[in-house]
Amino acid sequence: MKTVTILSLLLLASSAFGELTKEDLRTIVKEEGTASEKRTREYIDLKIDALDKSLNARIDALDKSLNARIDAVDKSLNTRMDAVDKKLDWVWYMIIALIGLITAAIAVPQIIIAYRDRGQKEMQIQIDQLREKIEALQSTPS
Repeated sequence: MKTVTILSLLLLASSAFGELTKEDLRTIVKEEGTASEKRTREYIDLKIDALDKSLNARIDALDKSLNARIDAVDKSLNTRMDAVDKKLDWVWYMIIALIGLITAAIAVPQIIIAYRDRGQKEMQIQIDQLREKIEALQSTPS
């Protein structure tokens, strides 16, 4: 057992006496740096992909929610606009009816007055003609 221990110590100790050159150190550091950089990039890429998927899912959910809300508001506005349109049509018909009523209220009496005046003028003309005949008959000696 002592022999194994001594041999293992000698084998382990021999590498301790080996020298590393600057190039060896640079190569080791460079390899470790590249490996570390590669692992870091892979980790960052995985995190970015996970965040990208998460954000896309959230954006899709928000897009669906907003589209649903926009559709609901659009439907509500269309319903309200239809109601307002019907009310405006009713108001328009009432305005036309009032204009017709006002026109009738003004025009009918004027037409009646004009008709009466024409009738009175015709009567006056007939009366004047009859007076002339009466005067002509009275002035002629019988």
